[in-house]
Amino acid sequence: MSYTAKLTPEQKQRAALIAKELKAVGITNPYVIAGVLAVVSKESNFLRLKEVGYQGTSNQRIRAIFGSRVAKYNDAQLTSLKSNPAAFFEAVYGKDSGVRLGNTLKGEGYKYLGRGYNQLTGKANYAAIAKQIGVDIVANPELMETPPVAAKAIAAYFINGINALVKSGTFYNRYKVKDSASVKDAKTGVDVAYDINAGSAKQKFGDTTGGYATATSRVNDFVANLTDFVVTNPVKSTGAGLALILIGVGAYMLSKGTLPKII
Repeated sequence: MSYTAKLTPEQKQRAALIAKELKAVGITNPYVIAGVLAVVSKESNFLRLKEVGYQGTSNQRIRAIFGSRVAKYNDAQLTSLKSNPAAFFEAVYGKDSGVRLGNTLKGEGYKYLGRGYNQLTGKANYAAIAKQIGVDIVANPELMETPPVAAKAIAAYFINGINALVKSGTFYNRYKVKDSASVKDAKTGVDVAYDINAGSAKQKFGDTTGGYATATSRVNDFVANLTDFVVTNPVKSTGAGLALILIGVGAYMLSKGTLPKII
């Protein structure tokens, strides 16, 4: 049975919403949309909108994922570290982690851990996306755990990546087409999506975590079933999309006893 055949109605609705938001920002090529959905499927399975702890993950797997950021820890130390999610995420994402995520204060590695459909990470990334989607996910990072906001955020993230690659000339050099609208096959579509999500084309060649292989194995399935996601899309217009976001955000924040700040 194919991956998409196993999706629940909720997963299909979320995939449809992502496809709708991608089109809203100008990503209309079906192969690129399928590539994004394939990447999302391996990142969050359309359901996990917050990065979970690594208590049950082997040290070998953690070293493959985080590389130099955990190299200074021996196995006993790493085992102890991963038992404390706040400390672990501070170590791999925090101000002293060695990665540029815009986290400058103690505790921000954990505060701005991976959220959303493609696990957006770091205060700088949250801030950039917040300005585009009009929701203050810097002050309220938990809003990235709501499906409507997460869909807006991932669309903004990918259009930013595509525009940057096109402007620099890297898009043509890497994929031999001038822009995302010109992509003519699923393999290129998933390469575009994976490279933007991973931050570098080089990551897929090592593929130490198996993410590229997973996304590539699913992209044709998404191409074949993309029409179903569009048909089942619960959002039919820009106005309805905004209403859905405001309803979802409001319900979440009311449950927390506060209201979100809109930029």
